[in-house]
Amino acid sequence: MAAVAVSVAAAVLSGTAAVPATAAGPARTAAVAVGGPTPKYDCNFTGTNDARTGAYQSASAIGWEGNHQGVVTCLGGVFLVQDGLYQNYGFGIYHGEKMTWVDADGYLPAQITTFHRDGAEVAITEYCDRVVIGGDAYVAVYSRVAVTNPTGRPLLADPDPSPGLIPLGQAPDTVPPHKTVDHDYVVAADRFGNDYPWPTTAALAAAGGFDEHFAHMERFWNQQLSTIAQVDVPDQALVDAYRSGFIYTQIARSGNDLDTGVNNYDMEYNHDVVGILSNLLTQGYFADARTLLISARDAIVTLTPGQAYQDGTWLYPVPWAVYLEKTGDLSFVKANFDTEGPLGVDQPSIEDAAHDIAAARSGPTGIMEATDDIDTVGYWTTDDFSALIGLAAYRYVATRIGDSSEAAWATQQYDSLLAALDTTLTSTITKDHLDYLPCSLLEPNTANRCDNPEDANWTSPMGSWAWTAYLLGAEVTGPGATMIDATYAYGFSRLKGKLPQDTFGGFPDDYYSTAYNATMGTDGLASKDYRDQGILSYEFMIENSQAGPDSWWESSTAPSTTTPWIGRHPAKGGGSSPHAWGIAGANGVLLASLVTERTDGTLIVGRGVPPAWVRGTEPISVENFPTTEGKRLSLTIAPKGNSVSLSVRGRTPKGILFQLPSFVGNIASTTTGQVDEQSGTVALKPETAAVTVRLRHGP
Repeated sequence: MAAVAVSVAAAVLSGTAAVPATAAGPARTAAVAVGGPTPKYDCNFTGTNDARTGAYQSASAIGWEGNHQGVVTCLGGVFLVQDGLYQNYGFGIYHGEKMTWVDADGYLPAQITTFHRDGAEVAITEYCDRVVIGGDAYVAVYSRVAVTNPTGRPLLADPDPSPGLIPLGQAPDTVPPHKTVDHDYVVAADRFGNDYPWPTTAALAAAGGFDEHFAHMERFWNQQLSTIAQVDVPDQALVDAYRSGFIYTQIARSGNDLDTGVNNYDMEYNHDVVGILSNLLTQGYFADARTLLISARDAIVTLTPGQAYQDGTWLYPVPWAVYLEKTGDLSFVKANFDTEGPLGVDQPSIEDAAHDIAAARSGPTGIMEATDDIDTVGYWTTDDFSALIGLAAYRYVATRIGDSSEAAWATQQYDSLLAALDTTLTSTITKDHLDYLPCSLLEPNTANRCDNPEDANWTSPMGSWAWTAYLLGAEVTGPGATMIDATYAYGFSRLKGKLPQDTFGGFPDDYYSTAYNATMGTDGLASKDYRDQGILSYEFMIENSQAGPDSWWESSTAPSTTTPWIGRHPAKGGGSSPHAWGIAGANGVLLASLVTERTDGTLIVGRGVPPAWVRGTEPISVENFPTTEGKRLSLTIAPKGNSVSLSVRGRTPKGILFQLPSFVGNIASTTTGQVDEQSGTVALKPETAAVTVRLRHGP
């Protein structure tokens, strides 16, 4: 029987087409088009070198830990090699059919696009591996177009690869009935910031095949994941997002620079760096911790306009506090406490950053100065809370290293700033009859950008201070502590009928959701009624706004009604996707909702676990969680009917507060520990290995 044609003739791109790239540089121009995706499916379809988004505003990434620039991936199996080349690659076999786009095994940075074409089932898989050729290290992209024929007749399926993709072996275009044919390719993508020559075609082809490199990639990332805390919860999509988020963070990283993105935001922003690094350390990633902490000081003040924010400087003590708490590495922290880098104040010490807070208290009544930290100038509430967090972290570090003078100074500054903040907030709330924490310390939300209910900055006044300061052992009082529930209620009530539940809105001009959507639920952990908001808002992101597999724009619109990617995906977005700072916040609130630790060694378990999970039967567990002084522990929360059991493998230095939201006013009995039913707490001794709590009624 004659074969059935699957592919069509290659499209002509304005009479020109690329020919294969060589070791000498990027592709040249020829007179005839010879394959690859049509312009609509390019990853750089706008024709500029800094848009780097695909059709229907799709964007994600593959790459390697610390590569100079990761590879941007887009809808339809298209990818963009950067590192000065800006070359698109892909396959003309995809013509806009309905498709799925996922990570291999749900989390590995090997992205699989699947679709049907003229009777054939097509799967395009792309991933990166580190290869060493002639003593030089490269990142190479490996691609496979697997064509399966489920019919009883032969099918003709030409992958139609882009020029420059190097075939790995020979595979026929004709696919026999009920068989699969694999077409494998490779291309060099990155040189880890070096400028040595690109490898030759022959050298790349001889460096190994698709399966060999896939196995190496899989082993590498699974080993990396084994070093951090791992979560297992009833929602598998959250587990996958947590794992892939760690990997995306390492791919966005450029050497020791913790860049925010692979596309657009492929650079360091100082408050992003602080958040990304703090989360890595909280998760237990210490492999490059010393190097990353020192490297981070380069991002604090020595940045071009638009990359430096005042709160980034004030928060610099935070990752040092996390590192010291988790590792007990006193000598390293002490050596860098008041020691600047070779460039002096442009590479500030921990002490420099903390004292900058006091110098910046030039606002009315001693509050922080006006900044543009939410991209508009004002006396923003979030700045004062950020400064308080920085002072609390600094006091912890100073106390641990034995500098009593600086610890006392930090205490005085914290108390003074908190008093000024509380006085100013109370005055504005009273004067303007507010029932929420305002974005500005001096005016109601109706007087600034927060007047728009869909502008997610309405959450900025909470800024996670109440929760983070509590973990750091600092005093938490005033409106910032008592009005968290009221502020969430205020913001969500304004969004009712405008946006779905569990999104906080977006930023101009994409007012639907953000990469920070889960992060904005962090202060819910310090609230009464919104303790599971971080997890609920993370689930919203997964279900409604992925611009690529577990990748989110900094801000995005409502889901597209025309995209061929099956599911709910934004019609448009801005910033970067994936967005490492957003990922850090999302994975941070997920982990903290399950287990976190105060700096005094008290473990807090289950504080943000959704009651819906407790009503089920699936266990909730965390493995390899870093506690104090380099120790690790694992735990499992197991619901069963009207009882919930906790088992802990490993000891805590201070004790455990078992605090499920389902416990509030609902504890009938416990096998051990002290019960505070009003707060829903079962306090356990450090040696406790297991407890079962019986509820009065269902969760």
